[in-house]
Order: sequence, then C-alpha cells, then structure tokens
Amino acid sequence: MQLNILGESWLTATEYGMQKSDQRIEYASRTTLRKLGKEDELFSYPVKSFGRFDEMSKRVCYLTALALRDAGMEYSKEQKQDIGLIGSDLFGCEQANLNYFTDYVEGGRSMARANLFIYTLPSSPLAEAAVHFGLEGPLFYLRNQDASIESLLTTAQRMIDEGQTKYMLVYELTETIDRCFLIGEKV
Repeated sequence: MQLNILGESWLTATEYGMQKSDQRIEYASRTTLRKLGKEDELFSYPVKSFGRFDEMSKRVCYLTALALRDAGMEYSKEQKQDIGLIGSDLFGCEQANLNYFTDYVEGGRSMARANLFIYTLPSSPLAEAAVHFGLEGPLFYLRNQDASIESLLTTAQRMIDEGQTKYMLVYELTETIDRCFLIGEKV
C-alpha cells in the first residue's frame, strides 16, 4: 500500500493555500469566507445554493476545489468523476445541531428552518462537495477520536487498493486549520 498524494489544500481563518503548487494566499483582510470562492474564482462554475450552506460545507467546498486544482484535475457540470470522500473532525455536526435547535426554540418550539436541518448530519458537508464537483465514489464521515489524519489516509488508500474508487479526497477539519488531500493513481 503506497500512499500517493496528488494534491493538498489547506484553509485557516485568514489564508488558504495549496501544497504542491506552493501557494499561500491571505484573504481575511480583503474578503469574508462567504465571498472567498467568488472573489478568488475558486470554482469552475457557481455552486448552487452556496449562500445557504453552513460554514463547514463552504470550507469543504473550498478545500475540494483547491485540492483538485493542486493536483491539476479539472471538473465541470457535465463531468462525473470516480472520486470518493472521507472526512473527520473533532466535533461532528455539533455546531449545526446547536444552530438548528436554537432556531427551533426561537421559533416557539414549533418549527425550525429546513435549510438548517440539512446540516445536522456530519456527512452533509462532504455530500454538498460531492454534488457540486460530480464525485461518484464512496462518501463517509469517520468520527476520529484521536484526530489522526494517518488513519483517514490509510482507510482511503485501502479503498483505492480494493478497487472501490480511483481517487479519494481526505478531509481533516480542525479548529485552527482545515486540510484536504487528494490521493490515488497518478493523473
């Protein structure tokens, strides 16, 4: 089992970058996380309903676009790709659940907004990225108690070795930095 990292991206509260391309871009002094994709032209085409995404889903979409770019892989609306996704963070969908319940309480305990409910599953951010980028490989969230990227990379590589997919996007989402690795066969 040989790990082959084709592209790597990262995102913090103030900057983002790509490892293989050796790019580091500061954004916090000129734009918000919400506007980053449009202002820095991170996507090949607009992400449908991006404005309603929770913050985690926006971050995952940015990381995906950057990791694909770092690997030299293009995507389009018409193209489906055999790429799977696996992600982990320390808190699951805790913040999304809190947002939904707060909205429910503020709504008089009778209703909460459906667009908040969508993100009460920890796999929702990965699913949003899969839909936009046309990714048809396996998708799952792994609650990684030791916050180890190694176990995610090992699991993703095993899926590739077993022929479940050609490529895997591996997401490590933390409080200070988010990272995404695209692993698989040489492009």
